[in-house]
Amino acid sequence: MRELTKCLKALANERRLLILRELVRREPLTIHTLAKRIGVSLKSTSKHIQKLVECDFIEREQKSSFVWCRLNRKHGMLQSFLSHLKK
Repeated sequence: MRELTKCLKALANERRLLILRELVRREPLTIHTLAKRIGVSLKSTSKHIQKLVECDFIEREQKSSFVWCRLNRKHGMLQSFLSHLKK
């Protein structure tokens, strides 16, 4: 039950929803690109992404000096939200 509560709280944040929406539109994206697109600092974006990673909504991959993010499209709860984020 705690895990579900934590993940629902992660989805209740507008900035995190913006991150997910950007990844729905085009993925993978770097954390730097996501920060620019949602209009917040790199540090803030990284913290939001960490919350989404903890809930397994996003996967991260380090390639040289860049951290790339993509949606975990196999996540059941996330699938329910993806159609709403495309709008």
